[in-house]
Amino acid sequence: MRKMRRATLLNALYSRVVYPLAEPKAYRGMQGLVADHRRRESQSLDENAGQQWSALRQVIQSAYDSVPFYRRRLDEAGVRPGDIQSPAHLQGIPLLTRDDIRNHLDDLWSRRYRREDLLPAATGGTTDVPVPLLRSVPALRKKAAVHMRFNNWAGMFPGDKVLYLWGAAVDFAKNPSWRWRAYDRFVMRRMWAPTSLFNEQVLSSYREQLNRFRPRVIYAYPTPLALLCEFLRDTGKPFHRPASVICTAEPLSTDQRQLIEQTLGCPAFEMYGSREFGMIAADCEHGNLHLNPAAAYVEFVPVPGAEVDGLCELVVTDLLNDGMPLIRYRINDCAIPAEPGCACGRGYAVLGKVSGRTADNFVLPDGNIVPGISLQNRVIKVCPGIKKIQIVQETPAQFMIRYVPGATFAAEDLKSLDSKLSEYFGQSVR
Repeated sequence: MRKMRRATLLNALYSRVVYPLAEPKAYRGMQGLVADHRRRESQSLDENAGQQWSALRQVIQSAYDSVPFYRRRLDEAGVRPGDIQSPAHLQGIPLLTRDDIRNHLDDLWSRRYRREDLLPAATGGTTDVPVPLLRSVPALRKKAAVHMRFNNWAGMFPGDKVLYLWGAAVDFAKNPSWRWRAYDRFVMRRMWAPTSLFNEQVLSSYREQLNRFRPRVIYAYPTPLALLCEFLRDTGKPFHRPASVICTAEPLSTDQRQLIEQTLGCPAFEMYGSREFGMIAADCEHGNLHLNPAAAYVEFVPVPGAEVDGLCELVVTDLLNDGMPLIRYRINDCAIPAEPGCACGRGYAVLGKVSGRTADNFVLPDGNIVPGISLQNRVIKVCPGIKKIQIVQETPAQFMIRYVPGATFAAEDLKSLDSKLSEYFGQSVR
């Protein structure tokens, strides 16, 4: 069992003053929202399940009343919100897909809001074209509270220094102003390390960042962090060790967890979520992924003919975003349901090991490494006409690109794809 850390006076100052002043849209009223999650953790599974079911029915009724897409869809399916009295009744509501969102976005936002008051977002686009999303401001705060409370489980609190081993260089401003750099480093107390390309020089610079910045927490993609840990272990040079590690965006394997914990000398916590829903599950101190019942309603739909016994597709309903409800959404991940109950005592259901969104690393002729998860999450965003993509490395210098054209596909998409891949891989590959 991992030891739980408590917040300090500095953390309390950041929670109550610094964050709400710095980013009021996301963090105003956060203390009360986080306290609500802390309270629900002490409730029983049955109490939380009852509240979750009530919230789900309210989401469906509200969507039927204010979202044209759901009014039409439920009417066509012969479903009335008031008739949904048990989980079995949910099966009458057709599953929501990414194509549904792409094709019907204008009918998917709630008329309780003005369109211009909703905040735009998009999915990550790991293997598929990013899907446009809209969120209400209250939903943004509620999702931030879920995430913050999950961070607390891992010993991360507002005001802690955090190193983000995250994304790619294209995610970050190319020429940020000194004001932004000062705000990011000294107010938000975070440092960003892109994962678009790894080699000895890059890894050495990250070790220097660790020693100079001395973060309390590392927040990372598992695969790039595992590469960094191998480098730190094998070079044998001294490096700063954080108090905890949080991994997300792809499944954390047992081997990766062991490598990270042994190298850094601290516990590694896994979180599960998506751009559509935010974080919906996280590791407790006993290493079990718990689903937050206030964030989402998760159905486990058996996968016919699955090679793994008990494998289920995850179908998720958002309980927080009233601006653009996602009801029975196919998130394209699978998991095996876990037995209820955990030694941590929280009244949250346990999510089994999630499978999905995995990617290999690409080793280039010059020895540089491009983590696949970083490449997948970014490259496809510049190619809106490509529906799906697969990148196969046939030799160190030769790649095969398989793609499925979308409805708006044009020759320019292939040019953009070629340009973006050249940016990542350089001119040594074709």
